[in-house]
Amino acid sequence: MKKLLAVLGLQAFTFHNNFWGSGEAHVKLDNKQLQLIEDALEKNATENPANEDAKTLEDLQAKVSGFEANETAVQEALTAALGLNGIEATEGQTVAEAITALGAKCNEYGSNKNTHSFIHTNGVDKEPDGLIEGYFDPNAPHNQLD
Repeated sequence: MKKLLAVLGLQAFTFHNNFWGSGEAHVKLDNKQLQLIEDALEKNATENPANEDAKTLEDLQAKVSGFEANETAVQEALTAALGLNGIEATEGQTVAEAITALGAKCNEYGSNKNTHSFIHTNGVDKEPDGLIEGYFDPNAPHNQLD
């Protein structure tokens, strides 16, 4: 009854009984109060139509389906990533645990210092096999003067 009191702007209802005190107590409303109730009900009906709940439920079910599909895709991607890195996925492994395992593997890769061999150079090209500019061999027999 609190909502009805708020709509009517009253603090309490005055209950009346029949003349002889028999029957249930009732409240008398005038036309202005009835119109306030009618307006409030109509406003509520226009703001919250009956089929809106159905649409909301359908929207929520669609969102849940989307979340389930996304979760499946994430699980498959994590399983593939674990496999590519030589980590075996365990049954019942959570997404957080899988990401932690991948992070540990990344840390292992990052801490390994001898993964690349770099050619050291001082910026001066050496002539390969004693050749000048890569093709002229001054010691070849056809380049000798007799």
